[in-house]
Amino acid sequence: MLKYILKRLALSVLILLGVSLIIYVLIRSMPVSFIENKINEMNQGGATIPEETIENMKALYGLEDNSFKGILKGYVSWLWSICKLDFGTSFKYGAPVLQVIRENMGVSFAVAAIATVFEFLIAIPLGITAATHQYSVRDYVVTVLVMIGISLPSFFFGQILKDVFAMKLGWFPPSGLIDATADYGFFGKMFDYIRHLFIPILTVVILSIGGRMRMTRTNMLEVMNSDYIRTARAKGLKEKTVIYKHAFRNTLIPLVTSLAGLLPSLFSGAIITEQVFDLPGIGNKAFQAMIAADIPFIMGYNMFLALLSVIGVLLADLMYAVVDPRVKLG
Repeated sequence: MLKYILKRLALSVLILLGVSLIIYVLIRSMPVSFIENKINEMNQGGATIPEETIENMKALYGLEDNSFKGILKGYVSWLWSICKLDFGTSFKYGAPVLQVIRENMGVSFAVAAIATVFEFLIAIPLGITAATHQYSVRDYVVTVLVMIGISLPSFFFGQILKDVFAMKLGWFPPSGLIDATADYGFFGKMFDYIRHLFIPILTVVILSIGGRMRMTRTNMLEVMNSDYIRTARAKGLKEKTVIYKHAFRNTLIPLVTSLAGLLPSLFSGAIITEQVFDLPGIGNKAFQAMIAADIPFIMGYNMFLALLSVIGVLLADLMYAVVDPRVKLG
């Protein structure tokens, strides 16, 4: 086990080096930057910026030399800073990138974590019941409803829910995280948070259960046709025992594979959903930074997600041995 983990860690380092190089080259190839946007805004306002000042601003962030040697030197300098956990200072927010991520990922994590729990609680039972009642009315109804959810864009479906539950019925606030005009105690604030986050979480849950349900149904159908399932039934085992103890155990293996992308999704934020409901999450911050061509934040944010993705893949590999005793990690 230890040997396998060390090998995976070494491979993860190589992957992160490759990802960092791709991110840096792509960002340096952007047609505009935050500095150029600021200069254009100042010029439109009537101010005249000396060329020397512009060059000094670019030099401050390592953007003055666009030659191969200059880009390579900038990459090595940025990579060394990353190794020291210095992701740079955001142009737009005027603070260290890690600080901006840390201060704004709480809302995104809360929405994603709660939505993920409900997604599993709803999607897996639906997938199992659809597979065990294949081609029945129950199977068709579940499949049709899930396909409708998959087909709807998040900005469209979120806007519909906001219009119905917030605008017309008035049950929940339409946007934001808390009512700043009200003076709440601890429990009052918690209840207000729940009211503000209910529709965004509902949006994420409904739009995400489809893929998980289809995966569960497909794998469950494959397992249910296996020889050992027929043998278990021939021994006279109860149907619930056959389904949940024998069949579902093997269905978990593909589900574990999908968990590799779960860790970055918990911290990356739902960019479109946060935009629709004006939530102060990291996805919203990343979107605003991208519009402003905030190079340090974009590079740091993507490296942060790449690191989480590598950790998620490693954890998923280790989970194989838990759900399937036949898997030996060596």
